[in-house]
Amino acid sequence: MSRSVLASSLFAVGLALPVIAQQKTPPPPEFVAWPPLSEADRALKAPIVEKGAGAEILQWRVHVVDEYTGEDLQRVSYNFIRLKIFDEMGKEKAATIDLPYQEPGGILDVSARTIKADGNIVEIDKKTIYTRDLVRSGGRRSKAVSFAIPAVDVGSIIEYRWKQTENDNRFRYLRLHFAREFPVQKVTYFIKPLSSDFVGSDPMFLAPFNCKPTPVERTNDGWNATSLENVPAAHDESFAPSDPNLEPWALLYYRKGGPKDPEKYWIEEGKKAYFEMKESLKASGEQKSEAMEAIGGASSDEEKVAALISFVRKHLRNLTDPGLTAPERAEFIKKLPKDRLRTAAEILKGGIASPYEMNAAFAALAMQIGLDARPALIADHVEIEFNPKAYSDRYFLDGQAMAIKINNSWKIFDVSRKYLTPGMLPWEEEGVFALVTDSKVPMFVMTPVSSPEASKESRTAMLRLSADGKLAGTVEENYSGHRAEEYRLELAPKPAPQREEWFHDRILRMFPEAEVTSLKVLNVDDPSKNLQVSYELEAPRFAEVTGKRILFQPNAFRRAQAAPFSASERRFPVQFPFGWKETDQIHIVLPDGYSLDNAENPGTLDFGTPGSYKLEMVVKQNNAELVTNREFTFGNKGILMFKAENYPTLKKIFEEIQLRDTRSLSLKGN
Repeated sequence: MSRSVLASSLFAVGLALPVIAQQKTPPPPEFVAWPPLSEADRALKAPIVEKGAGAEILQWRVHVVDEYTGEDLQRVSYNFIRLKIFDEMGKEKAATIDLPYQEPGGILDVSARTIKADGNIVEIDKKTIYTRDLVRSGGRRSKAVSFAIPAVDVGSIIEYRWKQTENDNRFRYLRLHFAREFPVQKVTYFIKPLSSDFVGSDPMFLAPFNCKPTPVERTNDGWNATSLENVPAAHDESFAPSDPNLEPWALLYYRKGGPKDPEKYWIEEGKKAYFEMKESLKASGEQKSEAMEAIGGASSDEEKVAALISFVRKHLRNLTDPGLTAPERAEFIKKLPKDRLRTAAEILKGGIASPYEMNAAFAALAMQIGLDARPALIADHVEIEFNPKAYSDRYFLDGQAMAIKINNSWKIFDVSRKYLTPGMLPWEEEGVFALVTDSKVPMFVMTPVSSPEASKESRTAMLRLSADGKLAGTVEENYSGHRAEEYRLELAPKPAPQREEWFHDRILRMFPEAEVTSLKVLNVDDPSKNLQVSYELEAPRFAEVTGKRILFQPNAFRRAQAAPFSASERRFPVQFPFGWKETDQIHIVLPDGYSLDNAENPGTLDFGTPGSYKLEMVVKQNNAELVTNREFTFGNKGILMFKAENYPTLKKIFEEIQLRDTRSLSLKGN
């Protein structure tokens, strides 16, 4: 998600806050010396928050202060955790500790120790601290600093502390997280109030979500404190809504006055944002020529818009692109204006742009060809689900996109995702509220949810099955929309040989002993076209040969595909990121002298409006060839969210699909 206009254009890249004299805050006491351990903590034999938990956090204390590092104001959190181990399962889970973080922030000054049941203390070897990538359920990724805890045993108490930095520069807001991977008896946040140079006399407010923390109170040593007790462990489930919609947290923020009427607030914010951003939409005569050249022979407004999106992505590199080097980012920051947004003309000449600037350049070009374009503020599924009647703060609607009027209605575009089909929104911005800014009458619109057809995975295979069980032939795969973007994000940073190697490894997971040749991966860098993969396959022992019979699975490419849900119970709703469609047409020429033996098609599966599964098997050429047509559609009419109580039915649907996909047929020798 793009952050607020100032953050995305200036401050998020480390600029523009004036250096104001602010006293350096000393580290909290637990960073000077480990806190004393009470006899009650030593004697505790069982968890208090969650029955059966193998380990439980006794204390989690966080001191938050905004400090200067050089010329930049940086948020620093000092964390201290005391964890008790109750059984072997808890010992195993606590053996390695992960401290997740989001770049460009980081983890510093990690210390840890184990206090054994007999009182002996074992300090961590700091050489065992390392950084790694974490992959959570549903494929969500983050960075983490990890370390092994020494000499852990049942009855031990583990203590660890670390300093965490954040660089999003929204200093009037602070998100307080209350849940961790272990249950927490008590978590306390201590916040050093911002200087009046930043917030004036604005009071501090606390907005809790999914919890009820104590009111913020001033401590004797000048901190503001709030706490929450008996916090269950964070629970990770595949295809769950984002953490802010499920886990306990609170937003601490500064604001003039009290709560505001949402309707009036968003009208004023829509006007304010319009005037804030309109200067960046200014283009020059040169940009008009570029816009006309870019649209070429496009006739409809939709075709023109798609052409402009491709033009912007071709000529501008996203500041957040991993391929951008640190010196390039530094040079970009150095050249930014100090007191204003860049105009579209400046953006297009610069070659590098923030996500907001990419959208601004696109809108300016659209205006040059006669389209009506406005900045838009847009919500994001990764954040708390936004409702304009419930929230009245820009924090909850801080993504930027652009609105283009097509066929007398506003359509929202975000061009900053370079590997997504032109004209499609990122899935995080589908089915959410967007505020179309205006000098007089801003208005909310709901962004559409793309159809399953827009994110399609199709496969055609022309294969031959031999009497010894070998399967061989040619395969072609095509991917579009969100499905293609997933692959492109994985493949784009790699050179061509490594792209082919990545797909080669993927094919071997389906056919472990296969020989894959003539592999080609096309259109990775051109999202206006389908991502294409083609190869020749030779898979020995694909089928099981027993005497005069051959057993094989006609859905050859789905046989190793696991069902997405395995848990018997579900705590949270199921939310798929986007709808999709899978089509397979598999031609298998049967071995000479063999015919199908009482083969039955396992049949179709209709599960109502959300989608369907169709399976057709046809024998052709005098029983010499089996053609399997498979079509699976999910997410019709934007139905992607399912209540937890509907989980058993949803799980059963995917299990039934897996049963059909893995059904074996028998061939009998004549």
